[in-house]
Amino acid sequence: MSRLVLLGTGGGRFAAILQARATGGVHLLLDDPDGRPRRFQIDPGPGALVRMLERGIDPLRTDAILVSHCHPDHYTDAEMLIEGMTNGGNDRTGALLASRSVIEGVEGFGPAISKYHAAMPGLARVVSPGDRIDVAGIRVDATPSVHSDPSSVGFRVHAREGVIGYVSDTALAREVTEAHLGSRILILPVTRPLKMPIPHHLTVEDAASMIEAVRPELALLTHFGMRVIKDGPDAAAAWIQERTGVRTMAGKDGMAVEMGKELTMR
Repeated sequence: MSRLVLLGTGGGRFAAILQARATGGVHLLLDDPDGRPRRFQIDPGPGALVRMLERGIDPLRTDAILVSHCHPDHYTDAEMLIEGMTNGGNDRTGALLASRSVIEGVEGFGPAISKYHAAMPGLARVVSPGDRIDVAGIRVDATPSVHSDPSSVGFRVHAREGVIGYVSDTALAREVTEAHLGSRILILPVTRPLKMPIPHHLTVEDAASMIEAVRPELALLTHFGMRVIKDGPDAAAAWIQERTGVRTMAGKDGMAVEMGKELTMR
């Protein structure tokens, strides 16, 4: 059974600096077509390694690290997780999939991963929207993102029980929404509250618009900015669910979702 764990639900500069909520990203435990467990880490921001260890997740058993763009609340612990994935650099194994900015640098962003660490995994690949990659028997699609980092991407991970759509920091845009159609779980970064937009980030009403179009079985809100944390993420989720009719949950640090016939929260 596939399982996702939120290792942090905070996002943006000040939520990360103050650790108003943890910023460890998303951990996925998936079965490959032969039933073997595969472990992916998405956007391992500050504290990801510590949060993994606190929850009994072994960093030495990581199969893939996915990094959406070159902002530190998304990449800070990536090099340490590469060290774990490759057994301290002794085994050339695992995969790093990341935006061009993270691996090579683009227009003043990055690189965030040293050449030394980028050479450790068995696969280190720059991904762009539209790319499809097989990682340890699991299909991963790179999706568009409209963000200040021009090479930003999101991800769609094809679990046996359905597609997990991971929307990275982005403005609301048709191409981003359309790329996530068919997601069973849609993970959305809700950085800004109602009627308080800033460029390149989703507000609560933006998230509602995307959820209404995609209509996943579960919309899972995360990556909360300081104002959303102050106003209450549960209130934002309730507002979205009332507007869209789609089951919407505000993530909490350490929350797990198990993907069986039903989606179960723990």
